Amino acid sequence: MSKTILVPIDGSKNASKALDWAISLAKMAGMKLLAVNVQPSFHTVHAKALFNHEDIEQYQQQLFNEVTEPARATLQQSDAQHEVKLLIGDAKNCIVQEITDRQNSNSPVAMIVMGSRGTNPLFSGLLGSVSYAVIHSAICPVTIIPHD
Repeated sequence: MSKTILVPIDGSKNASKALDWAISLAKMAGMKLLAVNVQPSFHTVHAKALFNHEDIEQYQQQLFNEVTEPARATLQQSDAQHEVKLLIGDAKNCIVQEITDRQNSNSPVAMIVMGSRGTNPLFSGLLGSVSYAVIHSAICPVTIIPHD
């Protein structure tokens, strides 16, 4: 059974720093990396009225590909064992659910490494809203990589 480090990525510099740090740790400890990107569900009355389900899925996949492209390149260059996964919904809930779902698998999440702030310009505290929520909800250790 190999342990996994979960790294949320959102295209921000802080997430990129967290990924670099997690890669180093994973290589030293012989752990796997799971980079996750959470896209909104777009399950609103307006979205359902204007777009069909397939269009929404295509858009979520397009956003996922754009955000994860640099992370995929970094992971490929690192030679670390890794997986990049798309999650749909609320970021905090999806991250915590992913950890819970993997607890009884052959690669449970041993820890989360994440940037202190993401791409949301409205939240300007020391921690971003997702970082703050994950710290309080996660069932494993969380390492926060501070922003510059």
